This record gives sequence, C-alpha cells and structure tokens, in this order.
Amino acid sequence: MLHYLIIAFVLFTYLVPSGALIASGILSMGDTLGHAAWRWLFYIEGAITIAIAVIAMFILPDFPESSKWLSPLERKLAMQRMKEDVGVGDSNETEPSGRTSGLWLCLTDWRVWWFALALTSIVVALSFNAFFPTLTDTLGYSKTISLLLCAPPWGFATIVSFIISRHSDKTGERFYHIAFPFTFGIVGFIIAISTMNTAARYVALFLMAQTYAGFIVMLAWISNTFIRPPSKRAVALAFINAFSQLGNVAGSYVWPKMWDPTYRNSYAITISTAGLSIVLCFVMKLHLVSLNKKLEEEENDAEKGVEVTKGFRYLT
Repeated sequence: MLHYLIIAFVLFTYLVPSGALIASGILSMGDTLGHAAWRWLFYIEGAITIAIAVIAMFILPDFPESSKWLSPLERKLAMQRMKEDVGVGDSNETEPSGRTSGLWLCLTDWRVWWFALALTSIVVALSFNAFFPTLTDTLGYSKTISLLLCAPPWGFATIVSFIISRHSDKTGERFYHIAFPFTFGIVGFIIAISTMNTAARYVALFLMAQTYAGFIVMLAWISNTFIRPPSKRAVALAFINAFSQLGNVAGSYVWPKMWDPTYRNSYAITISTAGLSIVLCFVMKLHLVSLNKKLEEEENDAEKGVEVTKGFRYLT
C-alpha cells in the first residue's frame, strides 16, 4: 500500500502542477504578494512536501516494536524479518556504547563520506529538475504549453522508477540498477548538447528525467549498507541526505540565463557529475564485494565445512 501512496504523491507533485489548468492558475498568480508565478509554484509544492513530512513524524514508527498500528503478531513477524535480513535484531543490544555513539561511528566511517560525495555529485546532475520548465521553454512553445510538456517526462520517470526499484529489490542488486539509469541520463545530456532539434531535445528530457530511478535505488543502497547499530544508521542516513543538499546549492548556479538556450556548459557539468557518481558507486561496489568475501570466509572457517544458514551479506 505504501508503494502506491508514494507513486500517487509523485504523480501529484510532478504531473498535476504541470497540467494545463493548474499551469494557467499558477501563471495568473504572478505578482501576487509581490512574488513571481514561478516562486508560487515552488511555494505550493514545497508546502505539500513539508506538510507530509511533519505528518509522517507522528505516523511512522522508529522500529516495528514501537508501532501502534501493527498487531502483536505483525510486530513479531516484522522484527523477525529484519533480523533475518541483517543477522541481528534491532534492539538496544546492538548499541555498543549507547545511542549517542552513533554520531561518532558515523563520522569516522569513510563509507559515509564516500556515499555522501556520490549522492551530492548526482544531486548536482539532477539539478535540471528545478529548471525543467526553463528547459522545455527552449523548445519554442508558449509558457502554458511548455509547462504542460513537463508532465510526460515525469510520468515516464515514475513508471521507470517503479520498475527499476522493484527489479532491484527482487534481484538484490544495486549498482547496475543505479549505473544504467545514470548512463541513460548522460545520453540525454549528450543529445541536448548535440542538437537544437525540437523532437530530439524533448526525447533527451525523457532520458534525463528517468535518472531519478537510479537516484531512488541509491538511497535504498545507502540504507542497506549502514544497518547496525540503529543509532549509526539513523545518523548516517540523515547526514548523507543533508550533506547531499550541497548539490542543490551548487546546482542552482549550473543553469545561468547567459547559457540559454543551448545550456551546453550546464549539460557538460551534469555529465561530469553523473559520471563521477557512477565511478564512486563502482568503487563502493568493489569494496562491499570484498567484505562479502571476508564474511563468507569467516563463516567457512567457523563452521569447518558444516552446512549452515547463510549470514548477512551486503547488497552490491
């Protein structure tokens, strides 16, 4: 059910504000309270996101055992599944020095900084999202039509993201489900650089938008990698996400008006940062593969050939 709610929210956030009627309404708000129409678009979308985040703070439980909307049997089942996933429970026994130690464990783990850099790099590449109406405007249509043209690429991206995410979970593979969408996004950037043909540039926007499929899988991969103790995982996820917002700060300077309408320099930057993110993820994959080999060797040495249930392995 949660998957469908997320998809519905994404469709509402990206498709509805881009519809012709809503677009016309937003455009008519120009100079309201002294703010331009495009600012109102961000105010409205941002307000919806913040409202849902505040509500989620009181609805989403920290752990299965603290959930009030699950039955006792469902809580036990959820806890057992989490234990099977990582080989250890989510209780306080996994905290070596109390919950406050999570901050230190996070900041001293180089993998946290590595993922933070990789995520920041791809966030810079995804900065085109904030300027998507500007990019569709380069196709030469009216403002209303340009806003309407924003909808199909994000509808396509929603479908691709759902398929890629589900397949990644089913196969237990992360890197290639990240690298392939990023690569197709780079192809879109290259097409946008290479031609001013309207059809080709619009196709490029579809390829660029589906890059978010890899971004979503990367967030899941980060969560899979930092599993225990719970305090470290909580701090790591928050820190990496917060750090990556530096990419949005940098991305706001990647699309200056003086590079209009080709934005070749902008696309060159996004190609570079997307490529860097792929390289960083590949190095992390190699590292996690080596850790999995060590875990397997330790199990074999401990059991001396006795067949046992396979323990925890990092997703790669």
